[in-house]
Amino acid sequence: MLTNRDKVMKVWCESHVLNMTRYLYKENHRRAFTVAPHLVKIGNALMDVINGKTKRLIINVPPRYGKTELAVKNFIAYGLAINPQSKFIHLSYSDSLALDNSSQAKEYIQSEAYQSIWQMVLKKDAQSKSKWFNEHGGGVYSTASGGAITGFGAGTPNDTGLFNGAIIIDDPLKPDDAFSDVKRGSVNDRYNNTIRSRVNDRDTPIIVIMQRLHEDDLSGFLLGGGSGEEWTHLCLPALDENNNPLWDVKHTFAELEQLRQAENYTFAGQYMQTPAPDEGGEWKKEWFEVVDKAAVPMNSLRWELIIDGAYTKNTANDPTGFQIGAKWGNDYVILSSVDKYLELPELLKQVPLIISASGVTVNHILIEPKASGKSLTQMLRSTTALTVSEIKTPFVNNSKIENVRACSNYVEGARVKLVKGSWNDSFLSQVGTFPNAKHDEHIDLTCYGIERNLMNSAAPDIR
Repeated sequence: MLTNRDKVMKVWCESHVLNMTRYLYKENHRRAFTVAPHLVKIGNALMDVINGKTKRLIINVPPRYGKTELAVKNFIAYGLAINPQSKFIHLSYSDSLALDNSSQAKEYIQSEAYQSIWQMVLKKDAQSKSKWFNEHGGGVYSTASGGAITGFGAGTPNDTGLFNGAIIIDDPLKPDDAFSDVKRGSVNDRYNNTIRSRVNDRDTPIIVIMQRLHEDDLSGFLLGGGSGEEWTHLCLPALDENNNPLWDVKHTFAELEQLRQAENYTFAGQYMQTPAPDEGGEWKKEWFEVVDKAAVPMNSLRWELIIDGAYTKNTANDPTGFQIGAKWGNDYVILSSVDKYLELPELLKQVPLIISASGVTVNHILIEPKASGKSLTQMLRSTTALTVSEIKTPFVNNSKIENVRACSNYVEGARVKLVKGSWNDSFLSQVGTFPNAKHDEHIDLTCYGIERNLMNSAAPDIR
């Protein structure tokens, strides 16, 4: 029987995951949970997941900024409170971390503070840290991101629209492994080949929470289109555009500057969420203006899809790049620029999907004439009614650096616009660090787009 206080507290906690966190933290740790502005943003993003508004969420935030406490331990406790049948899969780069987080979530649920309100009984065999359930069938499976996931799926099949669990991936890559192509590729491949399939319902959400470690870490891979999914991205750098600290309780501006001076690459990734090689000397990220989709006359422009084909699934090599762009007045506007690791048969299947997902009419497909470009051109001509042709430009035979320098005036003059989207970060990371970036497909695509739409005065801007 709930007391009046318990009833009030129940309503308050269930209204927001941050309220649940404040309640459980204070009751179990005997001190207040600091509600910093960035934690409010994380909490609101998690509530969008709870309410079904977000199905795929990436949160990038510096280390030791409260992400795991809120988005893993308390989120699990919260999800089981609002729906005891919720099923979670929790993954981290090591078994010990995953199991510790799972154990803490279970301890919160077993605590007097939780039980006094939600009275949730765990099964007698729920002693394992890796797998435990309640009497309603809800529960948690935890393991390393590279570990086996067998006999368990996140979420529950239903058509109610109610939250029923999630896959939560917290720091899937160990910092020491960030520069290993093999280990990064293993995590990324495992997401596509195993993790994403461990859902019991197509609407079961997946949450990735991590500090950025490398341009090709799991966040970079997913934001760059590696899974073919659309991700909501909450990026929380330690310093904002005005150099205001994200959480001055944790780090002041002076302390962050010391970290920057000590190790610039680590600071750029783990703290600023923009991992990249040393800044390139050609194009600057700030030269690209990001515009809202509503500001672009989407249905009036003559959109083209440019493909820079690589035809491989090997993440150690270059991926295939896809860029949808158009001439817009005196500018070149890019609707999307993504990359995918695909062999030729799968690549053919992706082309109509990318066009359909764009939401615009694509009038022309242009293929870079290299590798299997000719065969791709021929195959697409037989499978689509769209005009398909090889790119015919001196740029094809130039060096990349020649092309970049030929386009620099247009980029520096802010004549290349980016439509706001989750792909922006990975695009800017690559083009802003050329020639030091590992991959350069976005560079090639953008140069072709500039040459065709801005250098070639005959290129139309409307359909």
